[in-house]
Amino acid sequence: MSLATIAEVEARLGRDLTVAETSKADAYLKDASALFVQRSIQKFEQGESSVWLFPRDGVVRLVQRPVIDITEVKDLDGNEIDYTFDGHQSIYDLGSYTPVTVTYEHGSTTIPADVVAVVAGMVARTLSINPDAASGVTQQSVGPFSQSYAAWAVGGQVMMSPVEAKVADSYRGLAFISTSTIGNGNYAGNYPNQTSFGRR
Repeated sequence: MSLATIAEVEARLGRDLTVAETSKADAYLKDASALFVQRSIQKFEQGESSVWLFPRDGVVRLVQRPVIDITEVKDLDGNEIDYTFDGHQSIYDLGSYTPVTVTYEHGSTTIPADVVAVVAGMVARTLSINPDAASGVTQQSVGPFSQSYAAWAVGGQVMMSPVEAKVADSYRGLAFISTSTIGNGNYAGNYPNQTSFGRR
C-alpha cells in the first residue's frame, strides 16, 4: 500500500526518476506510507475492519474514518444486536452489552492532498540524500575543507520531519484516554478508547 505515486515524487523533484531511483522509490513509498499510517492511526484507503470494543454508557467511537457503512454489531456470544449509528463515527444505544464486535467499512477512494504531499516529500527528500551520507558517512575532509552530514541523512532512511509528524497527528482527531479495542493491530496498543471525546 502506498499513499502517493512515483509521478507525485517526480513532481516534487522536478524531474523524471532514473530506473535505479524508481526501484528505490517504490520501496521508499511503502516505507513512508507505513510510517504515516502508524503515526496518524488512519488507513486512508477503503477497507473493512472488525474490532472488539468496550462501550461506555452504551456508546463506542470508531477509529477509522470516514465510516462508509456499519456491516454488523455483535455481542460477546456472536449475536447481532440493535444499535444507532450517528452517520459519522459513533454508535449509540448499545445498552449494557460489553464488549461488542463491530465490523465496518471505511476509507476513501481519494487520498487527502496533504497526506500525498507528506509521503511524496519524504521519498523525494530521501532520494536526494548525498550518496556518501546514504552509505553511512557522517563527515569527510579534503585538504582544509570539511563537510558533515545531518543526522537524518546518514544511512538514507525514510524519516518524518517534525512538521510532517504534525500533519500525521492532525488525523488522529479526537484524543483517547485508554485502550478499548482488540483486533486493531497497531491501533490497539496505544490509542483509541472509542468512548472518550476530549481533545488533547
